[in-house]
Amino acid sequence: MPKKRSPGEGGLHYDRAKGLWRGRYDDGFHPDGRRRQREVSARTQTVARERLKQKLAEIAEYGTTLGRTVTVAAWAEHYIETDCWMRLKPNSLATTESLMRNWIVPLLGRRRISELKPSDVRLVHKAVFDAGLATGTARKAHEILSGMLSAAKADGLVTRNVVDDVKPPEVIAKNPRGSLSTEQALAVLAASANVEGTRWWVAVLDGIRQSERLGALIEGLDLDAGTLRVDWQLEELRSEHGCEPLAEGQWSCLTKRGSSFPQRRFKVKSSLEYIHLYGRLALIRPKLGKSRTVPLIPPVVAVLHEYLEATKDRPNPYGLLWRHEDGRPYLPHEDQQLWRDLLFRAGVINQEQTKPPKDRTPGTPGIPTTHWARHTTATALMELGVDAKIVGEIVGHVDEKTTRRYQHVSSPTARDAMERLSSHFKDALHTPTG
Repeated sequence: MPKKRSPGEGGLHYDRAKGLWRGRYDDGFHPDGRRRQREVSARTQTVARERLKQKLAEIAEYGTTLGRTVTVAAWAEHYIETDCWMRLKPNSLATTESLMRNWIVPLLGRRRISELKPSDVRLVHKAVFDAGLATGTARKAHEILSGMLSAAKADGLVTRNVVDDVKPPEVIAKNPRGSLSTEQALAVLAASANVEGTRWWVAVLDGIRQSERLGALIEGLDLDAGTLRVDWQLEELRSEHGCEPLAEGQWSCLTKRGSSFPQRRFKVKSSLEYIHLYGRLALIRPKLGKSRTVPLIPPVVAVLHEYLEATKDRPNPYGLLWRHEDGRPYLPHEDQQLWRDLLFRAGVINQEQTKPPKDRTPGTPGIPTTHWARHTTATALMELGVDAKIVGEIVGHVDEKTTRRYQHVSSPTARDAMERLSSHFKDALHTPTG
């Protein structure tokens, strides 16, 4: 007597009209509760049986497949438009789009999202590693793919997130975070001993991020207390059309780009707090989403007094601390160029290195970016024996682990740390002259 199959085990039958062996198996349920059945076929019974066994094994291992026609590329686009835009800050969104566009979609885009396996996740890891990119990039791609599949699971396209079965890449720093040596920092401070150089004194001695420095407001400066409140950072926001689409690539305003439309709207998450300056430029909250106060040592307070007096008649429509002669904010690339020029005057880099990267002679050594000024603060404080937690509070790190990679601060401990930093650079800390 033949063995009776259990429900869902699948069965074979011969289709005489087609000359095929067919195997039918259960693969989940329809939205109305009916069983969803699928089929395999082959010319021989043996091959059909093997195909059926393979499908049943896949279901047992990975669960049922729901969104069989949705590709990774299609879901990636949907995920960015409906989830990432509403949730991520501009820089995080740009990173997500870049990794999707350059790695995840090219490798997996044509695959059906319901058919992804753990091996596909490892394929992305390998591609990033083979390209010589940092382990942190592979880790970020892993996290983005995991988020995308979690959203697909929530929408019923897959029954499980296969990324959960793959160990994320370990982040290994190939080299210590770049920072200026004490001698280089002293040279930079000395070369910027003028009224316009106050921005670099604050960069080297307080370690605030470039975007935070470019977005610093005069109202956040309290020279009597010797503090600078970091409330905002400068950011470029992406925009979209505020009008109705007429057809593919055509809009009722008759312009192609949303940024050219006078009634454009910023494409940012609804909870993003920002102050629009002009064009695409806006002030948004700092990286951690909250303000912090950094202590200013007496020499920095002194130079800022001189700076405010020298620039009191300079236009300032946005209340910025550092700005162009006409009141416009400095853009990141402008700030980087001024930093390169300063490094050249200080003897840290050569003339060729002052050029933008695309204009340099091939083989020209890289240069310290403005972020090195921030690293210099953290490194110097760590070398002076300041506790990592205090260093992290001063420079605004997310956690102590981040601080150690560099080998609302009003506390006496933080103030003492900055005084020690002042002594460390005392040879260069004299009052600038115009």
